[in-house]
Amino acid sequence: MGVLDASELASPRVLVVEDEASIADMLFRFLQRSGMSAVIARTGADALRQMPQFRPHVVLLDLQLPDTNGVSLIPALAQQGNCGIIVLSGNGDEAERVVGIELGADDYIVKPPPLRELVARIRAVHRRVARAQPASAAPEQASGTIRFEDLEVDLRRHLVIWDDGEKTPLTGAESKALEMLIAARGQPLSRDELCRAALRRPLGAEDRAVDQLIVGLRKKLSVQGKLAPVIVSVRGAGYALSP
Repeated sequence: MGVLDASELASPRVLVVEDEASIADMLFRFLQRSGMSAVIARTGADALRQMPQFRPHVVLLDLQLPDTNGVSLIPALAQQGNCGIIVLSGNGDEAERVVGIELGADDYIVKPPPLRELVARIRAVHRRVARAQPASAAPEQASGTIRFEDLEVDLRRHLVIWDDGEKTPLTGAESKALEMLIAARGQPLSRDELCRAALRRPLGAEDRAVDQLIVGLRKKLSVQGKLAPVIVSVRGAGYALSP
């Protein structure tokens, strides 16, 4: 998506993925009145079709879609475009919120959303996404990749690229966590640091989301026959990457 200019920050493009016509139309009208550009997708397939043309800054994603479970759509949307994703769900269950955020969602709102709060959250997610796009990359990441030993991570496409060319897809949160662990060069990162960077929120009491994120990342790095770094637990300190 590149670096956003002032006009894009003021008028974000929002893709509303919602199959219930009354809710979709209400959201569309309110977003337009709030100075945002919006389009509606009624199905998951329609959302994926519209992503390349509309290039949204933020996606509002209903989880109950007629053709797919919205949770399974989160990684595909995150990989198609560098956008923020806000889940809209009638279910306030904690487990569903954790899964959605682990898969790459930036925020989670229970329906019906307070409209003024929703607009504020859209702008907040949009600002975070914009800040994550630096005007110039660091030298070792100029091509959008970062290396650790024999491992290469494509930060833009969220992929682990092995020496034999095989690719392992990551979620946005997994990609960010692995990027931070590599950048730490073997020094441990706290669970709160990882939570704030990868899941974009502070770590809560009794919060196991980071641990679940690391479990999933370990599985993806433990490919049979591959030489890969190991994410180790450091008692009282968090997690670190070891060759």
